[in-house]
Amino acid sequence: MPSTSAALSASLPHPSRTSIAARIDRLPMTREVWSIMLLAGIAWLIESYDIGIVGNVLPVLQKQYTFTTFMTGLLVASSTLGIVVAVIPAGWIADQFGRKRVLIVGTAWYAFFTLLCGFAPNMPILIALRFVSGFGMGAVFPIPYAMAAEYMPRRLRGATTGVLDSFLSIGYFLAPLAAYFLVPQLTGAMSWRVLFWLGSLPLLYVPILMRWMPESVRWYQAKGRIGDAERVLRKLETTIERRTGRTLPAPQTQEITINEPHGRVGLLFQGRYFLRTIMMWIAFPCILFVFYAIQTYTPTVLVKQGYAIGNAFLMTALIVVVSIPGKYLEAYVVERFGRKGTIIAFTGIAALAAVLFGFSHTAALALACGMLLSFFGIGVDPAIKIYGAEQYPTSIRETGIGFIEGIGRLLGGALAPFIMAYVLAGFGVSASYVFVALVAVVGALAVLFLGTETRGRMIEETGSLTAQ
Repeated sequence: MPSTSAALSASLPHPSRTSIAARIDRLPMTREVWSIMLLAGIAWLIESYDIGIVGNVLPVLQKQYTFTTFMTGLLVASSTLGIVVAVIPAGWIADQFGRKRVLIVGTAWYAFFTLLCGFAPNMPILIALRFVSGFGMGAVFPIPYAMAAEYMPRRLRGATTGVLDSFLSIGYFLAPLAAYFLVPQLTGAMSWRVLFWLGSLPLLYVPILMRWMPESVRWYQAKGRIGDAERVLRKLETTIERRTGRTLPAPQTQEITINEPHGRVGLLFQGRYFLRTIMMWIAFPCILFVFYAIQTYTPTVLVKQGYAIGNAFLMTALIVVVSIPGKYLEAYVVERFGRKGTIIAFTGIAALAAVLFGFSHTAALALACGMLLSFFGIGVDPAIKIYGAEQYPTSIRETGIGFIEGIGRLLGGALAPFIMAYVLAGFGVSASYVFVALVAVVGALAVLFLGTETRGRMIEETGSLTAQ
């Protein structure tokens, strides 16, 4: 007996790639569309809290245990190394078996191992558990902005990613905020264990994702599951029309040349895709390192400069929280001035702010420069993420994003912060933030010289072999 999907495929018209794209492009931004992004955004929020924990438990752990510079770097990099190991195969799995499944399994995985981190009896086991929890984080990270690229109308694709990415900043803000309120009230090991136990709450979110998160329509289409694509998209269209009481406008198709190849990993390193891959492998880790420098080392740097641990947590929370309006500004300018201009301008300002932060010697100046660094240095993240998603066709999009994330987390999230631990220990705060600035400039130059603009174009067009 034929499957339900096959039967449905036989009974419905087979829409072309351009007609599916046109139907998505004409969708209004109603709560039905926003709910998909909200589900993805919450997944990022609760994951980002988990990632932000380590920077806030580090000063506490350093007081309770004897830490070498190597041990500090290893603890900071442990979950990121796990992300690096998992994110590339997870991207390939998401291209083969769907975005939704990987999001669900990855969320459950990292939440469970974060729970176990709270019971770690010593530092080697804590580091090992953080490494294993990173497998789930790596699986989850690329999914939300791939969903944004594949579900959002092209006129709002970049802006939506900015709003979506702000959920990450909320989670990163909650980590030092929780530390500020909880650490002074608790004694001994309990002060850091509770922060990890809170990071296991995503286990409660897994059933919500299973029930309400739809699979990507474009992924169904790329896999030849036209009936499933039609079913999901038609349900979305029908729900919008029924609730608003208005018929959706007719799709406005356009004649474009689309050459979307079969999904092969080797395609990432051939022809124009090779140049796009090289550009993203340089730009993404360099820009991502700015985030890691802020999120991981700010509490430690502030304590090193003589601030009380409670004040260091509060200042870190204030520095991180301004990245939220930074991402909202990015959401505005990225659709008006393009991806390239936004990435270059934001990263350049962040590089200058990093130098100023490194040479700040008063609390007010350090806070002001740190907030400027966060506003632009983390605010640029959604632009570089959606830019990466736009470089590849649907058949290999998650694989391409997986490689970008993997290289980015390895170089910008593990290696560069590891090096920074030594720069910080050997040369001081000022030199370490000059290092941050130089890395950021390299990322901006890669986009300037190797990148092409993708604003306002169909995701099928930007990822096509024929796209210029």
